Amino acid sequence: MNVFFRVSRYLFRYPWLFTLTQTLAIASTGFLIVSPFFISLAIDRMVDEGTLRELGIGVLVVLFCYAARDILNFGRIRINNFLEQKVLLDLRKDVHDKLLELPVGFYEKRTSGEIASRVIEDVQDVERVILDGTEQGTIALLTVFGVTGFLFYLQPTLASVVILPLPILAYLGYRHSKAMRKNWRAVRQSAGQLNSLLVEHLQGNRLISAFALRPREEARFQERAQDLRGKTLKAMFRWSIYNPTTNFIGSLGTLAVLGVGGYLYMEGQISDGALVAFFLYCGMFLDPISRLHQLNQLIATGIASGERVFEILDQKSEVVEDLNPAPMPPAPLEVRYEKVSFAYQDRSPVLHDIVLTLPAGQCTALVGHTGAGKSTIANLLLRYYDVSEGSLTLNGTPIHRLSLADLRGQIGYVSQEPFLFDGSIRENLLLAHESASEKDLWQALEAANARDFVERLPHKLDSLIGERGIRLSMGEKQRLTIARVILRNPPILILDEATSSVDTITESLIQKALDNLLQNRTSLIIAHRLSTVRKADQIIVLEQGKIVERGTHHELLTRDQRYAKMWEIQASSTSPEVILS
Repeated sequence: MNVFFRVSRYLFRYPWLFTLTQTLAIASTGFLIVSPFFISLAIDRMVDEGTLRELGIGVLVVLFCYAARDILNFGRIRINNFLEQKVLLDLRKDVHDKLLELPVGFYEKRTSGEIASRVIEDVQDVERVILDGTEQGTIALLTVFGVTGFLFYLQPTLASVVILPLPILAYLGYRHSKAMRKNWRAVRQSAGQLNSLLVEHLQGNRLISAFALRPREEARFQERAQDLRGKTLKAMFRWSIYNPTTNFIGSLGTLAVLGVGGYLYMEGQISDGALVAFFLYCGMFLDPISRLHQLNQLIATGIASGERVFEILDQKSEVVEDLNPAPMPPAPLEVRYEKVSFAYQDRSPVLHDIVLTLPAGQCTALVGHTGAGKSTIANLLLRYYDVSEGSLTLNGTPIHRLSLADLRGQIGYVSQEPFLFDGSIRENLLLAHESASEKDLWQALEAANARDFVERLPHKLDSLIGERGIRLSMGEKQRLTIARVILRNPPILILDEATSSVDTITESLIQKALDNLLQNRTSLIIAHRLSTVRKADQIIVLEQGKIVERGTHHELLTRDQRYAKMWEIQASSTSPEVILS
């Protein structure tokens, strides 16, 4: 019920639409319920009077009831569809906005396919619970109570017999709902796992082809599809028993009308019209009961989906914004880590008492083996996480006092794996600066050593690059991301292994672009290739989350310690990165 009530709040955002659709539903149901009563009156009057006038009046009255019912239903359906799409849009937007707000730690524990399943399929199921569960439930209950009232008005004894199956049906519905909720929760989880694998296959199709993994991946997909099939069939098996059983029990009411009603008619205790009305009402009585059974199934599915949707909406962000943020300090910006320690959730500390200053307008490089804590230092500056101990400041202002939008608006980030959106080169560049002119775009491309290859494309800036820039080479994608950062012109720059995935010739082009980008900016470079950080104003050597050395390239070589040994290992190898040194 908690899920149902939370979902219902979305309806209350549009009280007039919700009230109108419910009013039309009640009115149309009312005309449906009274029509058999008027039929009974017409039959009884024809039997008593035996005139065509009475027959004509009865036909016209019933015709009016049917016409009014269907006209009201037309209006209800139109308004309901409009309300349905508004609610669906709101719910999807809330889930999407929450996903963008959540920290990177949330995504480390879940696959993109599983999350997409919640946003698309689960939200759709929840929306159906909101509207079908309220509107159709209202119609069904109103019909049951309305029909029951007319039955008792026409013949109390026969009505008492007809409604005898109701307690049994209510009990079966409760038991079925309780069991089905567990079944459909398992179905939704299995569907999420299947979607996750599908997304992996779409994103990794080249690797699957290159490694001849098609038979293996087909088997994996078949296994997960079979799991979803099995769990769905298990849920449907319960429905296949429940639905015919409840229909049979409900049909006993019609049998009671035939048996008990026939006896009462022969005894003169019920009129011709009333007996006909009882038969009509029994059919009308079974329809909402059947509808309630189907809603029971729908609600069981919707609640399972709702739990998955609200798990996202209830996620607590690890990074909390200050309600009264401090103003952003003016550039140039100096970054200071004061005795900073940090541990990821449920893991051992990865940084220990880091004391580090990134001087304004200067370049600082972080080097060290994998897992030393280099990327974590950058993640803390971007405030993907908050420090566990110590403080991190910009020109003396703690970054947790700044709004995330202001903080991240001052930082340009170039990652090891460049990300480009599906669209044109122009659209991707304008993400950094929406009002940039054509001249600004070409200047940024030239500074990033990307102008030449863009000019060779058929449509130049308007060339489509595909999902994640799949139509471009790795070096071309990386130079576009650098052009995007140049266009943004941030006072702080973070380069995370920006040249590690390209060949030496492309690296030299990218390195020239980076040299343009680094000028007069507070820069943090994360690198494994030591040849790319020789010009840094200071080099920080990390080991197991601690700073073990710091200085310039020349100073660190002179000391002949960890950095010097790392340099010697790279210099003695025949790897391409050393050729550049």
